[in-house]
Amino acid sequence: MFPGLIARPLRASLILLLLVAVGTGFWLWSRAGESTAADPDAAVRDFRAAAGGGAGPRPGVPRAGVYRLRQSGSERGGVGPIDLTRDLPDVALYTVTPAPGGYREALDISEEHVESSLLRVGKAGATRRVSTRTKVTFLGVGRDDRRELRPAPLRFPARLVVGDTWSSRYTAGTLPITVRSRVLRRDAVEIDGRRLPVVVVRTITDTGGTHPGRRTDVIWWSVPRALPLRWSIDTEIRGIAKLRTRAELALETLAPRV
Repeated sequence: MFPGLIARPLRASLILLLLVAVGTGFWLWSRAGESTAADPDAAVRDFRAAAGGGAGPRPGVPRAGVYRLRQSGSERGGVGPIDLTRDLPDVALYTVTPAPGGYREALDISEEHVESSLLRVGKAGATRRVSTRTKVTFLGVGRDDRRELRPAPLRFPARLVVGDTWSSRYTAGTLPITVRSRVLRRDAVEIDGRRLPVVVVRTITDTGGTHPGRRTDVIWWSVPRALPLRWSIDTEIRGIAKLRTRAELALETLAPRV
């Protein structure tokens, strides 16, 4: 009967929907370039719920609690031709929780990027990685990957001597992995107003299978405290899903929140 009167509201509604869609897309795209800092209060609550507390009972087990690390860096992720880049928060969290035969460490680079490992510690202090968890998301989409490591690879031997090397071959689920580590040098890191001796260890991890890539970790390791006082991470994962993470971290204090 009145096609003009019907068409005009319809066109207006379509234009409004298009504007909302464009605005939503722009907002999501801008959010993709941001990382959310991990919540320290939530981390402490989770730590307490896991019955964590107290000091490490033997060599190779660090004092339990939630540590803060100064952080700088960025990461880029995507699928196919789509890439999203975001800066990392100024602060990351490192949580140590006691576990039977060792401890669990969790590095919260951000709310969107969390890495954790279950570590078994021998009587003399040698440490082996038993299982891992890696969660990485962009715009709420990504993976929360949990894998058993067989056989459990050596992370650190009981003694760290400059020039020493060690390597491991293992599988994480179905992924073949090769790890090569070397003690580069002795150094010192200033923390809490003191210069503390450390050994600098470089570990290169090559992963095959459906998520091929390489990760290089350089850790300024305090042997008596079993803690990373500084940590440099460079990760590149290739394939259909891509990820490149570069992070520089430094422990703020030796006293964790418990």
